[in-house]
Amino acid sequence: ISKVERRGICLTSRSQLVRIGTGQPLAIIGERINPTGKKQLTLELQEGRFDTAMQFADAQLEAGATVLDVNVGAPLVDETTLLPELVQRLVGRLTVPLSVDSPNAQAIANALPYCPGSFLVNSISGEADRMERLGPLCRDFGAPFILLPIEGATLPEKAADRIRTVESLIRRAELLGIPRRLMMVDILALAVSSSPDGARQCLEMTRWCSSEGLPTTLGLSNLSFGLPARDLLNATFLAYAAGAGLSSCIANPSAQRLREAADALKVLGEHDPHAASFISGYAGWKPGEGSVLQRQGGGGAAKSLGEAVLNGDRENVLPLLEAELKSGAEPFNLVQNVLIPAITEVGARYERREYFLPQLIRAAETMQTAFAHLKPMLEAGRGPEERPVVVMATVEGDIHDIGKNIVSLLLGNHGFDVVDAGKDVPAETIVACALEHKASIIGLSALMTTTMVRMEDTIQIVKEKGLPIKVMVGGAAVTQAFADSIGADAYCADAVGAVRAAKNFM
Repeated sequence: ISKVERRGICLTSRSQLVRIGTGQPLAIIGERINPTGKKQLTLELQEGRFDTAMQFADAQLEAGATVLDVNVGAPLVDETTLLPELVQRLVGRLTVPLSVDSPNAQAIANALPYCPGSFLVNSISGEADRMERLGPLCRDFGAPFILLPIEGATLPEKAADRIRTVESLIRRAELLGIPRRLMMVDILALAVSSSPDGARQCLEMTRWCSSEGLPTTLGLSNLSFGLPARDLLNATFLAYAAGAGLSSCIANPSAQRLREAADALKVLGEHDPHAASFISGYAGWKPGEGSVLQRQGGGGAAKSLGEAVLNGDRENVLPLLEAELKSGAEPFNLVQNVLIPAITEVGARYERREYFLPQLIRAAETMQTAFAHLKPMLEAGRGPEERPVVVMATVEGDIHDIGKNIVSLLLGNHGFDVVDAGKDVPAETIVACALEHKASIIGLSALMTTTMVRMEDTIQIVKEKGLPIKVMVGGAAVTQAFADSIGADAYCADAVGAVRAAKNFM
């Protein structure tokens, strides 16, 4: 009998087996059972109901998902009781393996006994004691798990840094007697709108994992955040990554382009004998209509100072500014009548979805370059300008800062002095920083449902001390209802909304 060597992880339910790894078809892990950005699901989870969650499960299986990710991390929800409850409901009705997803280790520990097979654990990072807490559980339950290459308060942008973290996590796991056959790696997709080489770093990480026999996954939609035609970018990157050895992705299986790419990859990867399934599903397929490219912003060298900001033309903004000054323009008038109207128009285009995140950032950086050049002239003419101070921080436990940095950049463009208190900052430190700098506004950012609850800590301290400081909050999981429930002075859906809220405070 010949022995076939299989590299990767093996997930099982009562009646199904799913292999993820080298030589296997790309697995789609359905992402929809996650309350982030889903008001109805969030409301139901808060009420202890699972109607929408079960509907999402059925729809994802019908669309071709082979594993379902299950996350109940909504505000005001006790994950330690709700996650095992939902897992019980799902395994009683479905036959596919699940991915049990929570930053709360106890919630995962409570859910694993209800998993009739080897379900996936999402995830184990370098966070203190997380490997020691969850690793032995995964070992004893035979549950494969995702290694998330994050250690400490740094989100590694380079593949080399991610690789070092994964190697460290593997060593820690092996010391606990955990076999590599239970491990897969999240290659950590970062938004290319703010990390332009994010896709390349992901591909490097994928190739390394493939060479080490480690199966891989990623949150596919993270890559296209802040850009138009996200399905197009996601599907195109998926084809790149599959060629580099990507084993699976956490995504919405109902996205048409994703399904098309996954089905095509099965044919090209020899996982659809005689292309039978592809022919059956796509015999009547017609290509979609092409899109017309509308180039707004960045369309060649700017011809005026205002156009430079609108186009995000950092390379030419200073020569255009100098030309205006030489022609007799007053620095103050240039700021008030040219630069500020231009950046305001950028914000308006962003809200109308005519501009997207990369254009917003580039325009803000161009504005910043021009203002920094004019600042000494403004102060020489009028003395140092008193600008309202805003302290920006990502709350304790959260290491994400892309959103905070964009808000800080835009606030600086609109007449505020911004003090960046950093990320993973305790509430007491945030308030102390605001007092030190005589801030009139505190801006709080959080990406995850588990960390956004820390926003209330800062608000409580501000209220207890009776400080004349307004607090505005924002982040991917934050909603108007949540902001109201914790007593925030403003909810900001995006950076433009944060500028509007700050101006209203003044």
